[in-house]
Amino acid sequence: MSRKFIIRDPFALHREGVLKSRGYAAWRSNIYVAEAISDVLKPCFGPKGMSKLVIDKFTEGTLTSHGAEILEKLDLHHPVARLLSEASKTVDKTVGDGTKTTIILIGELLRKAADLATKQLKVNTIIQGYSIAYNTALKNLRSFSMAVNTVDSNSIKKFVSAMFTARTLGNADHLSELATQAIATTIRKNGDNKVLDRDAVKIVKKAGGSIMESKVLDGVIIEKGVAHPAMPRIIKNPRIAMLNMALKIDEFKHLQPFKYHIDINKSGSINQFLQEEERIVRSMVERVLSVGANVVICRKRMGDVAKQLLAKAGVMGVSRLLNEKEFTSVAKITGARIVSSIDDIREEDLGRAGLIREMQIGSERVLAIEGCNSSGGVTVLLRGFSENVLNDIEHAFKDAITYVSSMLEGPAYLPGGGAVEESLAIAIRKEALEHVGKEQEAIISCADALETIPRLLAENSGHDPLEVLTELRAKHEKGENQYGFDAFTGEVCDMIKLGIVESHRMKEQVLKTAFETAIMLLRVDELVDRRYAKRHEGELGGE
Repeated sequence: MSRKFIIRDPFALHREGVLKSRGYAAWRSNIYVAEAISDVLKPCFGPKGMSKLVIDKFTEGTLTSHGAEILEKLDLHHPVARLLSEASKTVDKTVGDGTKTTIILIGELLRKAADLATKQLKVNTIIQGYSIAYNTALKNLRSFSMAVNTVDSNSIKKFVSAMFTARTLGNADHLSELATQAIATTIRKNGDNKVLDRDAVKIVKKAGGSIMESKVLDGVIIEKGVAHPAMPRIIKNPRIAMLNMALKIDEFKHLQPFKYHIDINKSGSINQFLQEEERIVRSMVERVLSVGANVVICRKRMGDVAKQLLAKAGVMGVSRLLNEKEFTSVAKITGARIVSSIDDIREEDLGRAGLIREMQIGSERVLAIEGCNSSGGVTVLLRGFSENVLNDIEHAFKDAITYVSSMLEGPAYLPGGGAVEESLAIAIRKEALEHVGKEQEAIISCADALETIPRLLAENSGHDPLEVLTELRAKHEKGENQYGFDAFTGEVCDMIKLGIVESHRMKEQVLKTAFETAIMLLRVDELVDRRYAKRHEGELGGE
């Protein structure tokens, strides 16, 4: 049988279809992509920023102003754009806020680098100047920060309220109050430090109603109703058994391909078989009841016989709570121990609460376990007119939890409203005077890039950015580093007195990610894209 062979150029470095660019063309194209991504997020910046409506290939729309989510939904194609998207996700997961600031700073730093290149500055000189500015910014950031003496509800609310306001969500005051209540309740002492268990706050979303109907429960919501109509709907002082097993006879269906088959030859054996099955299930139910349980939650199926026996005993049952995260959160918040064998259950394994009741939220029936004294966590019930709004609020809550958790690692804060960026810009310009080489221009360009943040705050709020920057710079030249721009009043005010503050940990992470990503992209002089490489039939390693 004859075969086809491909004769290739022996001096070809890449396969046919590989896209390559190198030198200044590759360097400039990477900067152009970063600028474009930065320009996408600029209108969304600040408490009066705009939102983006992104419709995916499944015609599902997402309306949000959250930077990391916007970049994720855009499904970016260019490798540099994907790199920026990953950078925003890193900031979001690490500190919970500052994603837009990070991407905007990266775009501005690279834009300034392109301008410097037109002035015949070498790339290595630009990188050297950026490194000096970066180290200066980190050093001065520590000197500007103020320690958090006590982490209480008031200090937590200062941090999260600025975040919810910046997300342009409706009823931001109410949502920040709920977030403060949920976070403050779940903070625990770990030696001399305080820590926040991020998994201790369970979020349940239910469409319908208004945002003002959202609330925090000192318990947990199970998104299922009772297993049998004859079971009670309300039980006070429940003693909850958590069973990671089926409360029925196993038909061995999960043992495929090994099947078990039972043949019954005599008609009287049918009743004997059914009676034996009922006896086994009854013994399982009696074992659960013997430890004093009046609520039984099964992760697997609960059989009809078990349901009837539990209902007759006045016990509430929940069947097939398959979601592992939901199942474990119920056990954690109620203090129950999950049991995998019915013979191992003890009275001390039961969870405790003040009340369990079936209730209707919208068109769904759920079980609410309340009065758990917040021993293992709390549940935030979010209400809203659409799933899209609820997703945005849920994202903001998760970011608030991450934000406070990261702040507890280094409890210090800084003034908001662009005050930090302006202070760092002035410090960097002073540092530039100590350098007489060409890198001085690169250092000054970093200061100009940082001033983009207060300028955008003013611009997106409908005020003259030149006037705001002039007044802000004058305040900071006098050493009044706590002054920033208030987007609601349009004035340069003392941010500490207004309670507009930001976490030192967040600002530090933003600066690190922005400068290091920008410097990394400046070092790229060749782009090789192998996504469209062709492999022909008969070629070595091919079909």
